[in-house]
Amino acid sequence: MSKKYKLTNSEKKQLDQKGYIVIPDVLSLAEIDHYRSRLLQLAEIEQDKGIALSHSDGKGQLVRWLVNKGKSFERLVAHPRVVPYFEYMLGEDYILSTLTSNIIRPGAKDSNYHIDHTLSQMPEPLPSFPVFVNSLWLLDDFSAENGGTRFVPESHLRLKKPPPNLSTDSGEKRLHAPKGSVFLFNGAIWHAAGANVTESDRIALICFCGRSFMKPQFDFVNHLKEEVYQRSTPEMLRIYGFDSQPRKPDEYYQ
Repeated sequence: MSKKYKLTNSEKKQLDQKGYIVIPDVLSLAEIDHYRSRLLQLAEIEQDKGIALSHSDGKGQLVRWLVNKGKSFERLVAHPRVVPYFEYMLGEDYILSTLTSNIIRPGAKDSNYHIDHTLSQMPEPLPSFPVFVNSLWLLDDFSAENGGTRFVPESHLRLKKPPPNLSTDSGEKRLHAPKGSVFLFNGAIWHAAGANVTESDRIALICFCGRSFMKPQFDFVNHLKEEVYQRSTPEMLRIYGFDSQPRKPDEYYQ
């Protein structure tokens, strides 16, 4: 892969103050077609097996633990265009919490505003620094009509969880961005999936990362497939969390 991207000062300011950024042209059209087709195939397989993780009254479906479900998904883990954003917000020792996808089908309604787990389990005031950073890798154009993400810029600065029944005059924005983009945001931003009133699915990959001391949603260290481990680079293994525990007692006190 090519050399890692270097953030500009304006991008750093955008992330610090607004809490989000849209990174354009991360995925090619060929990659978009491949991932979209593969995710729909996996979703159908899991439905047939009776193990599908559905939500939104059956109008949405998560396909989880993608690193173990196809070699092509591994390419996203240490993508040189996106890794620098995670490193800036979470430190160079950040780890992957989960790589999953969300399929929002026609008829899905607005979801509730939330912040990301496990921030949602913490007492207020929430940490004043980023603990988790989420990213949506858009496999469709996102719009208000097909369920483009709703979010409140700068809400991470409040150090609070979103109130129930958040009003529409709260400063809400809708994500309008072309497929191939990555919407990357502080996990403490108030956000929610929008309603899909179109006739087509709206699909995104979700790469969710956290500080090295935070428990990931998926235990890569113990459950990464052997063949995935064997072909992983040192950088990928670090992102999976294999370097997160001190290797010798002295490191606990450094």
